[in-house]
Amino acid sequence: MLILAVETSTQTGSIALVEALAEHPGSPRLKIIGETTLTLAETHSSRLMPAIDRLLQETSHSIRGVQALAVGLGPGSFTGLRIAISTVKGLAFALRVPVLGAPTLDVLAQNIPFASTQVCPVLDARKKEVYAALFRGNGEGQLTKVSQDWVLTPEELCFRITEKTILVGNGGEAYGEFFRDRLGSRVRIAPPEFSFPRARNVARLSLPALQKGETLDLFGFAPLYVRRSEAEIHWDQKERANRSSEAG
Repeated sequence: MLILAVETSTQTGSIALVEALAEHPGSPRLKIIGETTLTLAETHSSRLMPAIDRLLQETSHSIRGVQALAVGLGPGSFTGLRIAISTVKGLAFALRVPVLGAPTLDVLAQNIPFASTQVCPVLDARKKEVYAALFRGNGEGQLTKVSQDWVLTPEELCFRITEKTILVGNGGEAYGEFFRDRLGSRVRIAPPEFSFPRARNVARLSLPALQKGETLDLFGFAPLYVRRSEAEIHWDQKERANRSSEAG
């Protein structure tokens, strides 16, 4: 099965075309046909579809040959998530193919699959906060998630890291000195080339759901924001102000 995967939750977007190979019943693996990354100063809206077209052309495939779509669900950039999900929904509707998804922090953790220590994917969430979660590695390629997805300050995250941990993601770069000062020998920060979520990992994490037929509801699924959007915050503030005015 040919799968097109998209991840644009950070400034560095990733697109991958992969083939799911069922070599053994219940145990598929991925063949990477092509993958591209986009690091952009502007949003992904003007570059995502041209990049998909270019990847398909360079791998000698047609969009009509794609049999499933996979997308990173967040958390991350609200704009980036909306662009990826709306693009995938549009393609899935036109092609009449299923959609799969994977949480972005899970996807990012897969950049360090053979860790034998705790792994913490951490993304810069702006407003002096980060998105983060904790995973435990067994050293043999298996990561087990041991927390929920958080949005919190770097200081709050430090209180939750109590053992040797590898930080991976642009949040580790943005607050690297802070984490080193606070956590000392407990923390290692992955190199920059590991700091963005890769589309190939979106596809890989989606394979179990694909096998079980557990695809996303095309019209019902939404990004995993974790933090409320600015629009929701402003709406609540306006509502509280109106209620206060009416009460007065």
